[in-house]
Amino acid sequence: MNLAGLINDHDADATALVDGDEVLTYGDLRRRVGAMQGDLAEHGVREDSVVALATGNDVAFVLATLAVLGLGGVVMPLNPSSPTLELVRKLDVARPDLLLIGHAGRTHLDAETITTERLDLIELSNRSATAGDVADRIVVERNDGDAAFYLATSGVSGDAKVAVLTHRNLGWIHDALAEMESPATSADVSLGVLPFTHIFGLNVVLLGMLRVGGKLVLQERFDATESLRLVQEHGVTMLTGAPPMWQRWLASDLPDDVLASVRFAASGAAALPVAVFEAVRDRFGVEIAQGYGLTETSPIVTLGRGFPVRPTSVGRVLPGVEVALVDESGSPVDMGDEGEIVVRSPGVFAGYLEDAAATESVLSEDGWLWTGDVGIFDEDGYLYLVDRIKDIVIVSGFNVYPAEVENVLMAHPGVQGAIVTGTVDALTGEAVVAHVTGTA
Repeated sequence: MNLAGLINDHDADATALVDGDEVLTYGDLRRRVGAMQGDLAEHGVREDSVVALATGNDVAFVLATLAVLGLGGVVMPLNPSSPTLELVRKLDVARPDLLLIGHAGRTHLDAETITTERLDLIELSNRSATAGDVADRIVVERNDGDAAFYLATSGVSGDAKVAVLTHRNLGWIHDALAEMESPATSADVSLGVLPFTHIFGLNVVLLGMLRVGGKLVLQERFDATESLRLVQEHGVTMLTGAPPMWQRWLASDLPDDVLASVRFAASGAAALPVAVFEAVRDRFGVEIAQGYGLTETSPIVTLGRGFPVRPTSVGRVLPGVEVALVDESGSPVDMGDEGEIVVRSPGVFAGYLEDAAATESVLSEDGWLWTGDVGIFDEDGYLYLVDRIKDIVIVSGFNVYPAEVENVLMAHPGVQGAIVTGTVDALTGEAVVAHVTGTA
């Protein structure tokens, strides 16, 4: 299988992407992916080539992702807003063959410290739009276990790593979602505002919507008022956001019927405060389903779709996923007791790139992933997150590990000591606080 084939059979005249004034049908999308593949092949992209991609939620991201996958390559999405040194560190781990830089990536990736060969992604995207007849789009056959994406992550333990996700890992999640009640269909419209560099935005929002042939409305940078305007204008039916997004949508002064078209609303990447759930329900008439997952699980472990929502729960286990709660010795806990969440499914990643020790520390030989999160099940099979074993601060849905921040601070010649902790933040859920001592 090859994930690039997920756009193969959709109606050529059906709308695939909306990015401002730019509208692409599935026919346009297939043609432009084929055109970009010609350019990328000329620059040496072929089977197993690793291509880093730094741009926002735009057409160029989608084209490049599908083009590289189709050629048999591996895509490494990078958060374009990350500091240059952080991006360099991630590039050093994966050593990609090529770096594609879009509008959002130019600020931090045009630096002299970047040694990877670079191409202007916007130029490639524009050239694909004006290309005439092109050769047929290429979709190289890949094995289930072949890598599709390298996702930079601090991992379950907190150290910098690159998670290897296969075509099977991500494709299996789409298959599992299709088996649930009220699955996404070609009639659905989704808002692509969660970052595509994050596994939730990448596999659930972007690839999941393209898989069913629906319409995806892109928003490169989150703006609450503009998001809601897009929901109304395009009749968005599936709306997914992180908790800070839902808080900002609540704070908007738009009419209360602004979400009238939404049939499924979800929140992920961090815990959704009950007060936010209740306020959204009371004002907009929408109940937000939560979910739980990790980069290493592609990402869904549990989801609140297809059954009554319980505001403090992250839903029930996705069909085909096994979840156990275990104590410190690895033995299953009794029903109603807390335990570390361990997961086994076809969505569990292949491991950390060239880091067997890190992989073995979280992934057992029989396929169980030790998440470092603590949960509890109720009698109806709903999962609740209650604690973390790992030292982590979740800021707007992104994992921040105190040890990593401390290491950066200690690299400054004026810093003698640093302790980093987390604190509650009304807008981002949590925020990082650094306690620093330095030279006089």
